[in-house]
Amino acid sequence: MNPELKSNLRRQLKGITPNSAASARICDHLQRWPQWNKAGVILGFMALGSEPDILPALRQAFERGAKIAFPIVDGNAIRVGVVTSLSDEHFTVDLMGVKIPSAWTPIDADTIDVVLVPGIAFDKEGGRLGRGGGYYDRFLARIGSSAQTVGVTDARRIVQSVPMEPHDCRIKWLVSDAGEVTESSRNKTGH
Repeated sequence: MNPELKSNLRRQLKGITPNSAASARICDHLQRWPQWNKAGVILGFMALGSEPDILPALRQAFERGAKIAFPIVDGNAIRVGVVTSLSDEHFTVDLMGVKIPSAWTPIDADTIDVVLVPGIAFDKEGGRLGRGGGYYDRFLARIGSSAQTVGVTDARRIVQSVPMEPHDCRIKWLVSDAGEVTESSRNKTGH
């Protein structure tokens, strides 16, 4: 696969700006998804740039007793840490500009029930285009198959087809402001 196709897609979607109404609809769809309400451990993310703000949904899950974890970049890998608070003062910004918890307890990635995955673009077959560092792809490749991976995006970022390379990991579910959490067509067929 030509990496230039990925770069072109990133450039095409660069102008999409954050949308608070879209974020609210995404949170609502997550909160109505049965797997969300059964999840004991959820890996979330703090919105970066034009990514949807999912903090309200994470707060709802936290209040019902779910453990909320966040990815922490450590060298070339992602470590996972559970937090005891979602208050802004308990987060800091890392060297890449990502908001991460300032205090966290490491957990085994195999204990995660739902993984919320940000991205630049998604397709309905589970394809995902990230920022280009490969952090999520390496992480998704090592988590248990029972974890429900969910691409979280503004509907304007859903494209016909995301250019995929052999090391790219597909997500199992997709949620956007345009609709409820839906299973990717590749996950349905087992491919």
